[in-house]
Amino acid sequence: MQILLATSPHVRHAAVLQNDFRPNPTVMYSFAPVGLLSLASMLRKSGRKDPVLFDTNRAIVSGEIPLNNNFYRSAAERICEHNPDMLGFMTECDSYHHVLQIMEEVKSMRPSCYCVLGGPHASAVARKTMERRSHVDAIVSGEGEYSLVELVAACEEGHTEAIPGVLRRDSAGEILEGGPRPLASELDDLPAPAYDLYPGSPEEEIFVEVGRGCPFQCSFCSTAPFWQRKHRVKSPGRILQEIQVVQRLYQSKRVHFTHDLLTTDKRWVADLCRTLIAAGTPVKWTCSARTDTVDRNLLALMAQAGCNAIYFGIESGSARVLKDIQKDVPIEHSLAILDLCREAGIRPNAGFIIGFPSEGRDSLQDTFSAFEHALESGTRPTHIFGFCPFAASSLYQRLSDLKCDGHFVDIPISEDLDKTNRELIASDRDLFGAYFRAPLEVLPSRISGVDEFSNLVEPVAPITLRLSREIGGMLEVFDRWTNWIEKRNVQMEAQGYRRFYGSPLHFCNFLASELRVVVPEDDPMLQFAELMNTSLSLAAKWENVPPTTMATHRSVQMPDVGQPITIDDELRLNAILATMRLDYDLVPWLDSPDIHFEPERKSTYLMWNLSDDGGIRLSKVDPFLFMAFEHLQRGPKPVAALMVEWASAGQALDYDRLMRVLTEAKNLRLVEAL
Repeated sequence: MQILLATSPHVRHAAVLQNDFRPNPTVMYSFAPVGLLSLASMLRKSGRKDPVLFDTNRAIVSGEIPLNNNFYRSAAERICEHNPDMLGFMTECDSYHHVLQIMEEVKSMRPSCYCVLGGPHASAVARKTMERRSHVDAIVSGEGEYSLVELVAACEEGHTEAIPGVLRRDSAGEILEGGPRPLASELDDLPAPAYDLYPGSPEEEIFVEVGRGCPFQCSFCSTAPFWQRKHRVKSPGRILQEIQVVQRLYQSKRVHFTHDLLTTDKRWVADLCRTLIAAGTPVKWTCSARTDTVDRNLLALMAQAGCNAIYFGIESGSARVLKDIQKDVPIEHSLAILDLCREAGIRPNAGFIIGFPSEGRDSLQDTFSAFEHALESGTRPTHIFGFCPFAASSLYQRLSDLKCDGHFVDIPISEDLDKTNRELIASDRDLFGAYFRAPLEVLPSRISGVDEFSNLVEPVAPITLRLSREIGGMLEVFDRWTNWIEKRNVQMEAQGYRRFYGSPLHFCNFLASELRVVVPEDDPMLQFAELMNTSLSLAAKWENVPPTTMATHRSVQMPDVGQPITIDDELRLNAILATMRLDYDLVPWLDSPDIHFEPERKSTYLMWNLSDDGGIRLSKVDPFLFMAFEHLQRGPKPVAALMVEWASAGQALDYDRLMRVLTEAKNLRLVEAL
């Protein structure tokens, strides 16, 4: 039996905004699907032929699956090229509509293919999916390794009886429920994921599963119920072995430890850290944790063991809301933990949520203030999301009046297909409930735009924080922004689902217009806004810019290599996109959101150019080189003429230094000799 395991489509929201919703395939995110790789290794252990791993996202990025009206048909054609007898799709709530439609096309093209879903979302809506989607033959519910092996055996042998952990159809088409399957008692007993099936790279952050489950009772969460609220871990030695495997396969420099909550058992975390330290701290790693399960000593040990970033779901800045959602961790404690992380040398990431059913203007203010505090203190990334009512969460069962207004970011496919998808989602709360929202008296419509707000804020954090300080807080910034972008989108006749969404360039324009009203004309932050506007404008024009990079904001050191420029050479510009002279040295603001930083008043010269990887690099350059760029924009010039121009401006003619500067520019291919 040929089995194909497929990843679900996964879109980079920030990249969709940067590309202003154009159907650019680079907005997709390809990742090592450790869950599928674990299933693959279990099938391998059972003696079966290796399954095919189909990376849907990689196929979209490569152009094999075009983002057009034939999106689902094209995806099905690529899958059917492998002649699968069984297709297994992983599922997530925000791409379930895509997976179902791809699978339906596969079934129409290859009726004999046995179509199986698995993962958290399919598990949560399993029976309703089977009832409404006849092309779905089975759903593996919950932990899948043992259930999938039994399902494959039953299909091979023609058995139609119920299987624990599986919903499937019998020979008459009736749905059989096998009931829950007990979780694996020891994760070390499962074979290591089949990493050799995934074509990773040294630059990629590879996922390494270290454990499963969370014992806490947060009412909005669906992942803890998926693992039956049991916390399980692999042994430190086993984790080290898996790290060594991915390093051997991919030369990985960093990994992400996948676990719903890594730090539940501090003693185990300490043992893991000591194991990694004893092995020479072989890799940098990231993880997720709760702020009430770490302390100063543990963070210091984690940093020593290679941890360089931790994601904390803080959720709300309101004590009332935190109590309502059963995550009663004081916001003051959570913010203090972010500071402790930085002290330990670990970059904290944070997530906040607004739109809970009990949300009020006071709690919104508290959460936006906490978001601002985290952002100002250097937490990166700091996200703020709209509440998603996940089907498996305890809170979902208490929600009745949910509405879907179609306002969400999705894969940027053709407008016709996108419209059809939004209508499909709005028609079925049972299958697509995560796109529905609880009605609120505060910000009843504009709250829909919050999911992408932090993606806009982060690239221009210093400007946003300064405006917040001037006008009364981050919630006021959000209110003004959604009002500003709504008016623009209505005027531009943008699609309804884009009503409160704009690009980073739009957001920068908004910030500049608001700042001009409240700060003096010579305020350095206005020049910084101009600088960022140029960066974002260039990024918007160049389709080859990597989707996660608005622009590369760094001062680069120019190399001192290659053949030197001579005085007789004639030069022309090669890859310069733009230049800018500032009255202040604003470069520190590019790396830090510290609005209390007082920039030095001195002329600073900047240049944007295309880097070797196709991105945009922003560099601080020598004043002479800046002058040379300006003159070369009008056409080629001899080096001697550039020297004369420099001396005529009253500058010291340090011949050796100026020739070295031009040689460095040539070596970076910023200029070339004719």
